Amino acid sequence: METYRKKSILLFMVLFLFWILFTWKLELPALVVGLALSFVVTRISHLSFFPTVHELYRHKEPPLHFRFREAITFFPLYVLNILLATAQVALLALKPHIELKPGVVKLETSIRNKTTLVILANQITLTPGTLTVDIDLAHHNLFVHSINLRTLDADAVRKEVKELEERLRRMME
Repeated sequence: METYRKKSILLFMVLFLFWILFTWKLELPALVVGLALSFVVTRISHLSFFPTVHELYRHKEPPLHFRFREAITFFPLYVLNILLATAQVALLALKPHIELKPGVVKLETSIRNKTTLVILANQITLTPGTLTVDIDLAHHNLFVHSINLRTLDADAVRKEVKELEERLRRMME
């Protein structure tokens, strides 16, 4: 059996196992929904994690090499950053006189894989107070709107995104 097919079956089984553990229902309707969702997620993520399967995709992008160990450290740190950013935005909203200086910052990235670049843009957008407004795929640039550049200057935004970019690159490329 080909390697990508083995990985797909393993991914499907892990997803279905998580479905059972999270729902804790062994009734037929719940199992059917879990099987269907596991299948759909496996098919959708197949191109992201196993790009050599699809002929058209193979020639456009270098394959991604997802590193599970890096993901274990990436996600908790990312969740912590989201919580800290949420607290900062909440404090801004609670101030009696809000003096914001919103702005857009151009961020040059060294990420060459389009999928990883889009994931980085999504990670930035998920962080409260920031929003990726545009992606220049040809030059690997992101344009990020920050709610308050007064307290966080453009260089600080660039530094924060560079750290996120490096962690994401270690996990994905």
